Amino acid sequence: MLKLDRIFIRILQVLQTNGRISNLDLSEAVNLSPSPCLERVRKLEENGMISQYIADIDLDKIGANLHVMAEVTLGSHLVEDFKQFEAALAEVDEVISCYKIAGPFDYSLDMICRDIPHFNSIKEKLIKDSIGIETFRGHIVMERTKSFAGYPLDSLTAPTPLRGVLSD
Repeated sequence: MLKLDRIFIRILQVLQTNGRISNLDLSEAVNLSPSPCLERVRKLEENGMISQYIADIDLDKIGANLHVMAEVTLGSHLVEDFKQFEAALAEVDEVISCYKIAGPFDYSLDMICRDIPHFNSIKEKLIKDSIGIETFRGHIVMERTKSFAGYPLDSLTAPTPLRGVLSD
């Protein structure tokens, strides 16, 4: 496992919001010469800390779309049931992310569809496919009020204060 120092953290902070930055500009941003900077980026990639570089697409400029967040509860909670559900969802392109969660339902789905009839057809197909869905609740996203601006790497990598010890 790669030990992250402040330079690695800074490289990740820059790359998570600008994956197309040149190595020269990145090296300047993290105050490192280009060759060691590139070596560090490659180490982050090799260790799986950078898993992919993607483009953030403005779907509204492409055409009409409907963003739905859905809550799914399965009828049975055997390991095989979870695997079957997850395998079925992997085949649904409109499900852009899925989280298995603890709480009042089993999964949270993030879906992008053309419109409400498109969403309904996907929902109905998932329910009819007998993949264990007991409850499916869709919530239409009205507006994004905060966009992804990067993970809070500084706070995630900061030392954890000891319990009972007051800090400044």
